Amino acid sequence: MKLATQEACIVGIGQSDFGFSLGKSPLRLQAEAFNAALADSGLSRGDVDGFVTAHGAPRGVDYEEFISAMGLDIRYVDQAWSHGRWATGVTTSAALAVMAGLADVVAVCNTTSTARGYQRHLGTPAGYGLDEGLRDFGGGHGEWGTTGIDTPGSATALVAKRYMEKYGAGSDDLARIASGYRRNAQLNPKAILRDKELTLENYYDEPIIAAPFRRSDYALANEGSNVMIITSVERARDLPNKPVAIAGAQSIRANRDNYVLFSRPGLGVGFGGDFPFIADRQPVYDHAGVSQSDVDGLYIYDSFSSNLWMLLEQFGFCADGEAPAWVAEHGMAPDGVLPINTNGGLQSEGHYSGYAHLVEMVRQLRGTAGPRQIADAEILQWAAPWGDSLILTA
Repeated sequence: MKLATQEACIVGIGQSDFGFSLGKSPLRLQAEAFNAALADSGLSRGDVDGFVTAHGAPRGVDYEEFISAMGLDIRYVDQAWSHGRWATGVTTSAALAVMAGLADVVAVCNTTSTARGYQRHLGTPAGYGLDEGLRDFGGGHGEWGTTGIDTPGSATALVAKRYMEKYGAGSDDLARIASGYRRNAQLNPKAILRDKELTLENYYDEPIIAAPFRRSDYALANEGSNVMIITSVERARDLPNKPVAIAGAQSIRANRDNYVLFSRPGLGVGFGGDFPFIADRQPVYDHAGVSQSDVDGLYIYDSFSSNLWMLLEQFGFCADGEAPAWVAEHGMAPDGVLPINTNGGLQSEGHYSGYAHLVEMVRQLRGTAGPRQIADAEILQWAAPWGDSLILTA
């Protein structure tokens, strides 16, 4: 089924302030972003009858708290677990709700607070430990008890090291990615690190956190909120903004070869086998009625620099082991062959679990991204290391 034929689209976007410690509750941040998205869409609170979110309390806001605080009357609710990996899932849920007639206007909300920000008031030093760490295995994401690794960074560092050993990549290849995101962030007034230059040279001045990763290879830990308003194309005709279609989607790929965080099949890490990797045909392109070569810009879940290698190969932009050379040749800039994370991504704009990426994609497809605008952007792709993806079109 092609989502494009069902005419679900994004008609409003809104964001709160972004920063490391904003002095505002998650509820206040989400209210700011929600009101901004409504104003952008030309709709009112009374029009919203659907609500989906991923980050509930304590990092974000549970659906019932927000709906009650805002005085909404909702007939469709979907709240996912507080991992960062649900941007595709909750956006698809909102689109499907509109397509199925379960709701006319759905707000997609995501809010993040941190241990050094608002969560200091909750009496715990562990931002993630309040939710993800409550799983049986414990640890930063809960799923690493079987391997003895208790943080996503140390786990992904092993993935990156394995990739580098297998294909001959080096630290310069990581530095190109981190500095590429930072250059894009310098064009984005919302980016938290827009004023902090990162070059291939000063990258090496940073401490190693978990080899081979240095500080700038990690996503930020920050606060803020992002909201999108989704409705039908028919209703969008009466609204002020150019609608952005949710044209195609594919969900998380779950099996042993896809178990390891921020990896891809074939590396021989975790439960996965070690084998030559050839990218499968990705259904997201068929769903959207486009080909991979039609994509004007790529937006990825960049929690760690090596994620880009995994995504470029997993979605077939280059072959097994060729991603570092691809980045060295083509770069990531808005005026490049394939612009990547023009907002600066999780590593330089802020870690908003992909929702700020989706807001950026809407700006690009509206043609309102300013100095980082991709020329003639019509088809943009969101992709995450778990295999999920969205295609948005103008």
